[in-house]
Amino acid sequence: MQQSEIIEILRRELPVAFARSEVPKLIPGISKGALANADSEGNGPKRKFKVGRRVYYLRDEFLAWLDSRGQRPE
Repeated sequence: MQQSEIIEILRRELPVAFARSEVPKLIPGISKGALANADSEGNGPKRKFKVGRRVYYLRDEFLAWLDSRGQRPE
């Protein structure tokens, strides 16, 4: 399965917005700690928002970030 196909499946399956803490349940293999580190270094998804202490990502922004970090076979 191509990376672009996986991204499209996720676009259909993921909610419009979701908390950082939910990412490991939604996409196994991506930890909330790794996302927090990427955010603190300025390398995380571009747009996010906070409600209380929780960080939320918008689906399309998150998927654009995920797609940009994916490794494509040569």
